[in-house]
Amino acid sequence: MKKSKETIVVLQKVKWLIVIAIVFSGFQFSSCKDSNTVTENIPKGLVNLTLDLNLPSYQHLQQVGTHAYVTGGVKGVLIIHDYDDTWYAFERACAFEPTKTCSNIWVDSINIQLMCGTYSGTTFQSCCESKYMYSGFPLKGPAAGRLAQYYISRNNNILQVYN
Repeated sequence: MKKSKETIVVLQKVKWLIVIAIVFSGFQFSSCKDSNTVTENIPKGLVNLTLDLNLPSYQHLQQVGTHAYVTGGVKGVLIIHDYDDTWYAFERACAFEPTKTCSNIWVDSINIQLMCGTYSGTTFQSCCESKYMYSGFPLKGPAAGRLAQYYISRNNNILQVYN
């Protein structure tokens, strides 16, 4: 079967387009920041907390999709019982400029995400526009890394949070 000159020219152009696409996509991937890396400059305080889920202040954590703010660490500790029954414990400092006064992590239960900012009365004021998944990975904003995470384990109705 003989190929026409037109077919050969089209195939050559397609080959060059594929080569250019591969080179360009390789350049794009190598220049992106890896958002799965943990930001190392987030301050973490010494944490060794025991929470009894039978106590009224923590009973709600037995249900998936709940959270609690706990004293400890540097800016506080955020405990999340995610919808997939996974537990997380994070330092409440944002991964972007964590030492700024306004750089606090809050739960947005309506949009099921974490956000950086402060509350003035009942009004939320964003600090840097960073938003995170409940797992601590960034969704948007200038934060390129995850939130600082503490270890968490559950034994019956006792949660242990530590570093």
